[in-house]
Amino acid sequence: MKKILVAAAVTALALTTGAATARAADSTFADCPALPPGADHAQWRCEVLDSSATLSFGTVRDLRLGPMRLTFAEGRRNGEYAQVFGALRSEPVAVPGLPGATIRFGYGGHSDFQSNDERKGVIDLVAEFDARYLPRDCATGVIHSVLRADGPTEVVSTDPLTLKFATYDHELAVPATEHCGPLGQLVDRRLGLPAAPGSYEQTTTVRLRDY
Repeated sequence: MKKILVAAAVTALALTTGAATARAADSTFADCPALPPGADHAQWRCEVLDSSATLSFGTVRDLRLGPMRLTFAEGRRNGEYAQVFGALRSEPVAVPGLPGATIRFGYGGHSDFQSNDERKGVIDLVAEFDARYLPRDCATGVIHSVLRADGPTEVVSTDPLTLKFATYDHELAVPATEHCGPLGQLVDRRLGLPAAPGSYEQTTTVRLRDY
């Protein structure tokens, strides 16, 4: 009887662990975007990039940003390379020079992750500020970032395919703030905005899944 109970417990644990793993995998790819009408799913894949980064601009030096997750799809459409943006999620962190305020990256409306010898990818961002004394949509203007590879890409796993690489942008220009109300000029002065060039360095783990 003990052997039967132990076997049952092991089976239940395995099923529970498997279900938890499946739920985690589903959560990882939750922001995978819908594909264009008529797209051949066999020619598309979803990519989820989890990054940690350090940012310097204006009066801010070596600010460790919160975890960021970027999701997009890439494939072929009408015989040509195509992409569909999914989502950019980032955690806020305290910003030096602005008491009680946090900063995080939001999507600026454009991205191109087709890499070549000159770059790893391109993305437009906005630095979003949150504080009780600032309007809800207070943010910088659009930050155009060209990310370049910093070393080789490492294969971490094959199931799912998981890669790890580092990138940088040492020519990052951060515009002045917008929609920050009467305190906008104070925010700009405290942070040294507009600022160029700044520096952005990140390490990324990317997981890939077929559609």
